[in-house]
Amino acid sequence: MMCYNGFVQTLTLRCTLKPTPEQEAALEATVRLFAEGCNHALRVAKEHGEFRRFKLHRLVYNDLRSMGLSANLAVQAIARVGRKKGSRAKFYQPTSCAFDQRTLSLRGESVSLTTTAGRLVIPMKLGNYQRGLLARARGVQGGVLTKGPRGKWYINLMLRLEVPTPPTGGGKVVGLDMGQRYMATLSSGIQVSGGGVKSRRIHLRNKRAEVRSKLDTGRTKGLSALWERLSGRERRFVDHTLHTLAKRVVDSLEPGDTLAIEDLTGLRSRTAKRGREARHLHNLWPYGKLRFLLEYKAALKGVRVVAVDPRHTSQECPRCGHTARENRKSQALFRCTACGFQHNADWVAATNIAQRAGSTGRGRCKPARILRVSSLHRPPSESPRL
Repeated sequence: MMCYNGFVQTLTLRCTLKPTPEQEAALEATVRLFAEGCNHALRVAKEHGEFRRFKLHRLVYNDLRSMGLSANLAVQAIARVGRKKGSRAKFYQPTSCAFDQRTLSLRGESVSLTTTAGRLVIPMKLGNYQRGLLARARGVQGGVLTKGPRGKWYINLMLRLEVPTPPTGGGKVVGLDMGQRYMATLSSGIQVSGGGVKSRRIHLRNKRAEVRSKLDTGRTKGLSALWERLSGRERRFVDHTLHTLAKRVVDSLEPGDTLAIEDLTGLRSRTAKRGREARHLHNLWPYGKLRFLLEYKAALKGVRVVAVDPRHTSQECPRCGHTARENRKSQALFRCTACGFQHNADWVAATNIAQRAGSTGRGRCKPARILRVSSLHRPPSESPRL
């Protein structure tokens, strides 16, 4: 039985809409009017040099209402412009529209939206994953209506979910070592290769460079379409791979377990790679994104996440504690020069991470201070001051 301690997590859930032709026309008109309102607010903000939300509200609210936007959609348009602060926003395309709790609500497996044609109830296409999260949700804070490149409509719902408190006592500590050759190695024995991600990213990088060189010599309709398809392909592929990896790691744990990871903050500034391809992959490797996915997925299952000092985790013997560069014989082999212990180097690093987080397994590895606990499971006494 899970208990709750009041921690609430906001999660975005993407659902496909199934509008009728009349509803689709209303959604299209709403998105276009919302984009026109954003662009008008952006022009006024730049003319007056005023991007503060409440000041901008006084300047453009009446204009947006006269354009046909409802009161809440006008407020959302002003908020969208104010968040950008004019530094990057140049023009808003009619591809999305933001809704709050007053303009969006759920009606079973349908969503009710305020549009230019009034209030519409549009069915959603849901799977078991979406139904499970909607059943757990304490409420819906709003959402963003988006139109995909193939004309499909989606609603990104912002759900508030209660985070279960990890049970105290009895849980195991599992260490996770992150790398490029192997994306994840757990002290429990699970190892996920990163070779597919590496080769795929190099292929897409070379393909984009080839198309870019052709576009520089002469732009054609086919090349422009190919460039648009390639623009987000790598990001989508990496996101899908990381979500799959994080889910596999969390599914291997039980509520009350502790997942220990390395605190790799500032890694790129401390390390360097030789070769153009190696530097490209090293600079783009998503350690932060994987850590974020692990933290929020683990929190939903009641698994505690801690970050430990990553120094010498792959050079320290988990049996006798001897630390030396010579212990790491190769990328894959660890052999202790003091006691002769031999094992896979990534598994050794994962085991040392687990021991530093408090594992009661074998070994006399010197304990290291826990640098960070996931904010969702940090006790009030450890919460940072705002």
